[in-house]
Amino acid sequence: MNNKNKELGKGIKALIREDISLGDAPSNIMMSIEKVIPNRKNPRKNFNKEKLEELKQSILQHGILQPLVVRKIEDDKYELIAGGRRFEAITQLFKEYKDLKFKEIPVFVKDVNSEKEMMELALIENLQRDDLNPIEEAMAYHELKENHNMSDKEIANHIGKSRSTISNMIRLLSFNKTEEGKVIVDALKNSKVTIGQVRPLLDLNPKIQKSIFKKIQDRNMSARQVEKEAKRYKDLGASKIQRKNQNSEDYEELIAIYIVNLSRYLETSINITKNKNGKGKITIDYQNEEELAQIIKNKILK
Repeated sequence: MNNKNKELGKGIKALIREDISLGDAPSNIMMSIEKVIPNRKNPRKNFNKEKLEELKQSILQHGILQPLVVRKIEDDKYELIAGGRRFEAITQLFKEYKDLKFKEIPVFVKDVNSEKEMMELALIENLQRDDLNPIEEAMAYHELKENHNMSDKEIANHIGKSRSTISNMIRLLSFNKTEEGKVIVDALKNSKVTIGQVRPLLDLNPKIQKSIFKKIQDRNMSARQVEKEAKRYKDLGASKIQRKNQNSEDYEELIAIYIVNLSRYLETSINITKNKNGKGKITIDYQNEEELAQIIKNKILK
């Protein structure tokens, strides 16, 4: 059996941690695809066309070897929890061939108690299969954090990753704030660059981001090379601190340097603002009292 078919044959329990497993599900049941709607909270927004075609060919030859997981949302309607690629593949096959054998799919029906659990199940299913691009993964974490009131630490515990990993992934979304950054986001979505290559660019001045990103593309710079290049700009900015007469552009560049360094040190988002008189404040983001206490204990008072 080739690797593709081995993947299709994985049990869903191998994809979801025991504390949120399917439990004692009944035997597979067959269900019309017309009764199933896609997961509205699916973190994956795009399907790799080449891999989807490979999956369709596999289903043509062998059928669906692993049942999809759904939840009941109303009479005769079910929402997909796990198996988005398989559902998309067989839906396309039914449209292309009009063959009734593609109209029914094997499913497990699972009780889901909350939208947060729904989101978590969909996220883990995709993460375990390595199907998400970095931006989709970051957006999924952001969804859990902002709309389901989960802290970075809580997400990390449920997903099985470190808190700093979750924080750093969410910070990738800050690239969306500028036109220069959106180009980097598109490159991440399309696997043209890695997280390691672009992470050192976070919070740098957009013009500097654009300059270094062009070098990444032209020279295929490694993550380590990008770190050194970004550090060179930061060191240049630090030298400007000694100058008495700084123009507005210099100041904005320095603020970007301060933000990235403080954010990395505190492992959370921070912001720096000032008024026209030169006075300002530093804002530190935290999700709850526990996270605030950890920041103060481990980063400020240590």
